[in-house]
Amino acid sequence: MQGGVNLSVLDAVTLAASAGECVAIAGSSGAGKSTLLKCIYANYRAQAGSVCVRHRGGWVDMARAQPREVLDVRRYTMGYVSQFLRVIPRVPALNIVMAPLLAAGTEPTMARARAQTLLERLNIPSRLWPLPPATFSGGEQQRVNIARAFAPQPPVMLLDEPTAALDEVNRSAVVDLIRDARRRGALLVGIFHDHSVRTAVATRLFPLRPSGASA
Repeated sequence: MQGGVNLSVLDAVTLAASAGECVAIAGSSGAGKSTLLKCIYANYRAQAGSVCVRHRGGWVDMARAQPREVLDVRRYTMGYVSQFLRVIPRVPALNIVMAPLLAAGTEPTMARARAQTLLERLNIPSRLWPLPPATFSGGEQQRVNIARAFAPQPPVMLLDEPTAALDEVNRSAVVDLIRDARRRGALLVGIFHDHSVRTAVATRLFPLRPSGASA
């Protein structure tokens, strides 16, 4: 609802995806691509329909789940890479990447090693690891964001333009991470405006049209 007007962003959208896929959501600006990802992650709650995610051997409807269920899915099953890094000020980059691992019960030494490996793969110099990312460049912040999301190796990953702020070398590093995730059986659903990245990682496209547009 906006200004007393009901704005339908997503209408009659059906998407089914399986382990080992990388589904690229395609569509024009305003079609609702980021909105769809946020509905899957339950940042936005769908007013109708269901958003079913396989979790702990059963199914959770993210559109109807209680907050504690949503948090449990996010901790153990679903990762999310947004276009922006939102972190607590003054927390070192290494700690930020370690945080989801520690929250899921990973032993601290293993969590640290995993975080260091990812930061190295994403070309974040070790001299920056003890520093808070607020002072980093936009591309460096995005790579910390990506490392944090990939660290716990969740079965489902949502990617909202993960390479938008990156140069060719670092785009290639992210492509490798996505391919690795697919090889281990993860399901990835993402928005990739860079055609070369989309071609490199997507197993199929999911066209999304603005609500009310004709086919």
